[in-house]
Amino acid sequence: MTLFLERLYNVALVINFPASFHFPPEEKIQNLSHTITLPDEGIAEYPELRFPLLKEKEDVASGEVGMNLMVLPPLNSSSGEGIGLHPYLTGSFDIDIPLDSENKWFFKIASNLDMVLGFGLSLYARQNLELVTDIFGNGSSIEGGFMAEFSRRGQILQPIELLAISNETKLTAENIFLKNALAFTNNQLEYLIEMGIVGCKLDVAQTGADNFIGSTIGNSLKGINFDLTVGWSNIAGIYFKGSAGLELQIPIHQTLGPLKVESLTLAVRISDRNIPIEIGTDIKLSLGPLLAVVENIGAKANFSFPEHGGNLGPLNLELGFKPPKGVGLSLDTGVIKGGGYLFFDFDREEYAGALELVFSEWIALRAIGLITTKMPDGSKGFSLLIIITVEFGTGLQLGFGFTLLGVGGILGLNRTVNINPLAEGVRTGAIQSVMFPQDIIANAPRIISDLRRFFPPVANQFLVGPMVKIGWGTPTLVSVSMGIILEFPNVSLTILGIIKVTLPHEDAAVLKLQVNFIGRIEPQNKLLWFYAELFDSRILFMTLEGGMGLLVNWGDQPNFVLSVGGFHPQYTPPPLPFPAPPRISVDILNQPFARVRIEGYFAVTSNTAQFGARVEIFFGLSAFKIEGHFGFDALFQFDPFYFSFSLSVSLSVKVFGVGLFSVGFTGLLEGPTPWHIKGRGHISILFFEISVPFEETWGESNNSVLPPIEVLPLVEHEFQALTNWEAVLPSGSGLLVSLRKLGAEAADALVLHPVGYLRISQRKIPLDLLLDKVGNQKPSDVNKVTVRQTGGWASLGAVQEPFALGQFKDLDNSKKLSSPGFEHQNSGLQVSAAGSQLRTSKAVKRKIRYETIIIDNNYKRHRIRFYQFFRPGFSGLYGTLFNHYLGGSAVSQSVLSQSYRKQIQPFDEVIKVQPHQYSVAFNHNNQPLHDSAMHFNSQADAQDFLMQQLQNDPNLVDSLHVIPNTEITI
Repeated sequence: MTLFLERLYNVALVINFPASFHFPPEEKIQNLSHTITLPDEGIAEYPELRFPLLKEKEDVASGEVGMNLMVLPPLNSSSGEGIGLHPYLTGSFDIDIPLDSENKWFFKIASNLDMVLGFGLSLYARQNLELVTDIFGNGSSIEGGFMAEFSRRGQILQPIELLAISNETKLTAENIFLKNALAFTNNQLEYLIEMGIVGCKLDVAQTGADNFIGSTIGNSLKGINFDLTVGWSNIAGIYFKGSAGLELQIPIHQTLGPLKVESLTLAVRISDRNIPIEIGTDIKLSLGPLLAVVENIGAKANFSFPEHGGNLGPLNLELGFKPPKGVGLSLDTGVIKGGGYLFFDFDREEYAGALELVFSEWIALRAIGLITTKMPDGSKGFSLLIIITVEFGTGLQLGFGFTLLGVGGILGLNRTVNINPLAEGVRTGAIQSVMFPQDIIANAPRIISDLRRFFPPVANQFLVGPMVKIGWGTPTLVSVSMGIILEFPNVSLTILGIIKVTLPHEDAAVLKLQVNFIGRIEPQNKLLWFYAELFDSRILFMTLEGGMGLLVNWGDQPNFVLSVGGFHPQYTPPPLPFPAPPRISVDILNQPFARVRIEGYFAVTSNTAQFGARVEIFFGLSAFKIEGHFGFDALFQFDPFYFSFSLSVSLSVKVFGVGLFSVGFTGLLEGPTPWHIKGRGHISILFFEISVPFEETWGESNNSVLPPIEVLPLVEHEFQALTNWEAVLPSGSGLLVSLRKLGAEAADALVLHPVGYLRISQRKIPLDLLLDKVGNQKPSDVNKVTVRQTGGWASLGAVQEPFALGQFKDLDNSKKLSSPGFEHQNSGLQVSAAGSQLRTSKAVKRKIRYETIIIDNNYKRHRIRFYQFFRPGFSGLYGTLFNHYLGGSAVSQSVLSQSYRKQIQPFDEVIKVQPHQYSVAFNHNNQPLHDSAMHFNSQADAQDFLMQQLQNDPNLVDSLHVIPNTEITI
C-alpha cells in the first residue's frame, strides 16, 4: 500500500496537483487501525498523503480544506495493510483596524489554525468500510491560536507620554497594548491575557539633588530604556517579560600605590524571567613608563524564577565573574611611545583592538582590528577588518618638493562597504577614522564605532585596498591622503581621500583648507559618482563651507548631474547616492552683533545650467538692528543665448523690535537682448507701506541664434558607421550551425548567423520624435526622422537608447527643472531574414532498426482512439498538455532541478517593477483622453501626442496635460 501511495503522489506531481507527504502521529495510526502496538518498523512505514480540495488566499486571510489518505498497518498476521481517510482544515488571518483618523488607536485580530478532524474511514481487504469517530482518543487534533489586541501606537518622533512631572522628568513609550489570546498546543488549551509597554524611556531630572548625589549619579537616570509586559496564563500563572536597564557610575578616584580605582559601575537589567545584576570597576595601573587601564571588570549575579524553585526557595541565584569590557595599555620610554586598546562585547560576540607605536618621533605604526563571530542575522559566522598605517614623520623625499608621508592598507573578510554612512562621514569628518587616524588610543571607542558602521559584516563579501599619504613642501603645506577599496565578488571600487592645505604653517595657519572626498564605481549598476565637502576650513577668521557632487548613470535610468554648492530651489534632483551638496559659503563676519555671509552654487544637468548666489548682512545691538539680503537664482539657455534671473533684495531697520524703515523688491530679470525685468517693490516707514508692481524692458534686440543644422546627413553618417551595426546571436543554445573564423582580410566584415538578427542603433538623433533643435541649433531640412527596413528583411521591432531630451526639445524653465534628465527614445531597429529561418533545402534519410517488445497490447487501442479524437481540430492542444505534464514530471520535480530553480529565483513571491510610463489626461480629473493616450514610454512621446491632439481639435487647448501613469484616474 505504501508503494501505491507513492505512485499516487507521483501522478499528482505529473498533473501539477499540490499533494504533499507527511508522517502522522502514532496514536492516529493505532486508532484508525485498532492496532495496540505498531510493528517494529514504526511510523516510517506508514505515511499519509495530503490532498487539498479547496485552497484560498487573500491579502489578510488564507484557508485550506482537504483529505488525508494514509496507509494502515495489518490488523493481524493474516491480514494485509489497509487504507485510512480523514479530513483536515487549516487557515489564518491577520486584520489591523485603525480606530481613529490619526492612526493612533488600533484593534488587531489574528488567528492561525491547523486542525485534523477527529473522525475518519478505514478500509481493509475483505472487510466492511468502518467509520472511526475518535482518531486521536481525545477528539480532534488542533494546533494554533487566536489573538485580539487593543493598542495605542506612538508616531515617529512623537512617543506616547505616560507620565510627566516636569519637562525633564517623564516616562514615555512607543506602544502600549492589551492582548487576549487562546493557544492550542498538543491539544492543550491555554488562555492568556497580557498588558505591556514597548519602547519605554524614563528621564529623571537631578533638579534639587545635593552636590554629592548629583556628582555621584550624574546623568545615569537620563534615557533609561526598557520594555515591560505583565501577563497571566492558566498554565504558567503570573509572569513578566521584557527588558530594562539601569546603570549607575559612581566616581571613586582612590589610589592604592600603583593602582588607582577610577569608578564603580552598578547595572541592573530585566530580561524575560531573569534579573541580572552587574558590579564593575575601572582600574588604572601605573608601572613606570607603562600605564594599563581595565574597563568595567567585576562580578555578576543573576536572579531567576524557575518553575520548580531554586536554591533560595522560589528564587534562584547564580554568581559569576564579569570579564572586562575593555583593556588599554600606554607606553612612554622616550625613544618609543605608544599604546594599545582591546575591546570586548560578549553579547554581540565582537572583539576589537588598536595599537599605536611611535619610534623617535620619526616613524609611527598604527593598527586597528575588528573581529565578529556572530552575523547580523544572529547566525554563527566570522568576519574580520584590519587597518594598518605607517607614517614617516617629516616624510621621505620623492623629488620636486613631494614627500611620502605614509602608507597603509585595509583588509576585510566577510565585510562590505556601507556606502551611505561612509558618504555621510565625508560631511561629518568621520572618514578620518579610516584615512590615517590619529591618537587612536584616546579615540579608540569612536574609531571602532565608525568602522563598525562603515564596514558591516556580510557573508561571502571581501574588501581590500591600499592607502597612501603624500605631501608637498617642507614643512608640509599640502597633503593628500587617499585610499582605494576594491570589493569582490560583487565588484565595486571606492575611493576615499582627504586633501589638506595649510599656509604658511600648520601651527599659525592663515589659510586652512580640508576637503574630504569619496568616489565610487559600481559596474553592475552602471554608476559612477563623486562627492567632496569642505571640513573645518577657514581664511583667517572667515569660515569656509560647501560641497560638490557628480553623478553619471549609464544604465537603464541614465542621468548626468554636476553640482557645486547645490541646486536651483525649484529643481528636484534625481535620487543621489550622496548627501545634497551644501552651498559654497564664506562667513566674513559671524559675531552676535554682526554677520555677513556670502553663498552660491553652480549646477549642470542634461537639461539645465543653473547658477545662484545670496548675500546676507546683519548689524545690531539689542535696541537697534539693520538686516538685509540680496539673492538671485538663474537658468541658462545657449541658443539663442538667454538667461533668467529671479531676484530678491531687501533692507530693513528696526528699533526696539519695531520696523522703522524697510525697502525691497522681488522680481524676474531676463536678458541680455533685450533686458527685461518684472516684479514688485515696496517701501515702508513706521506704520506706512507702499507696494508698487513694475515692469521694464531696455537694450537692443540682437539676433544671437546659431545657424541652422541639417539633420539627415548626421543620421546618414551614423547609420554608415559599422560600429553602430551588431550581429546578434539568437537566445538559447540550439544554434544548429557554427560559424567558421574569417581571415585577416575580413576583419572589418560583419558576420550574421543564419538564425541571428541585425541590431542597428545610433545615439546621435532620436527617431520618430519631433525635433525642435539639435543641441543649440534649429534643424533646417527635417524635424522628424523615421527608419524602416526594405528588401527581404523582416522587422523585429525598434531599438531604444537614452537621449537627453533637453538637447532636442524646447522646454520652458519649469519643464527643464522637472523633466527627467534622459529618456529612452527610438534609435534604430532590429531586422532578420524574412520567412522561415530554420528551413533547409537538403535532408539526409537514414533507416534505423530497433527492437520493440510490448507486454500488453491492449493499451494501443485506447491510445489510438484518444489521439485520433484530438487530431482533427485540437492538434495545438498537444503542446499545452506536454508543457503541463512537463511541469510535474520526475525531471522537473527532482532535487537538482528544484535547487537550480531556487538559485535562479530564490523567492516564491516576486515583485514586478512596471516601466515608468506617461499618459495624456484631462486637467480637471486626470482621466486619460482615450485608450491610445496611455502607456507612452517617454514624456517626450506623450508631449508629441498632446500637440497632435491640439492641432486636430483646438477646443482641447488648456484642458489636457501629460502626467505619469501613477497619477491617472481609471
